[in-house]
Amino acid sequence: MSEVEIKIRNIDKNEIIQKIENMGAKKNFTGRVIDFRFDTPDRRLSKQGKALRIRQKGRHIYLNLKGKKKAIDNIVDREEIGVKVNNARVMHKILNDLGYVKIFEMNKYRTEYKLEDVKFDIDEYIGMTPILEIDGHDLAKVRKYIKKFGFTEADMGGRLYIREILAAKKRYDEKKVLRKSGLKK
Repeated sequence: MSEVEIKIRNIDKNEIIQKIENMGAKKNFTGRVIDFRFDTPDRRLSKQGKALRIRQKGRHIYLNLKGKKKAIDNIVDREEIGVKVNNARVMHKILNDLGYVKIFEMNKYRTEYKLEDVKFDIDEYIGMTPILEIDGHDLAKVRKYIKKFGFTEADMGGRLYIREILAAKKRYDEKKVLRKSGLKK
């Protein structure tokens, strides 16, 4: 199934929530999301532009395979297939036995709303300002909501890279260690 999404950086979380709720969207999840990304040791999936992950969202666990990204005006369109699984540890073992290794783990706090068949996710990563993701199956609908929020091309500039999220967390962790030790950076 095709997934069309845009990520908007540096949002005012409370302002965005107000707009989302005023549109009539309903909150359907708030909580921690953990992504475990897998690839072959030689990064075959990454080289093809694909992503394999196990996502733990609250008490629910999913296995997803994302296809190669196609970007149109910073809006990403890619195939995504997934299935709900019952046990993350067993799924990790199956993937390991098939030759996949965990290449990283990412944590975020997510507030998720839904209106029609469009999701509005507010993601909060350690060391970064909140990010809004508008996610649907239709480019026209995603663009409709970009317009309703009043976002401009400047707001949509630049993709969010995993290494950027991981680097922000590393900087946060380093500062935390320095504060605890009484040293300053």
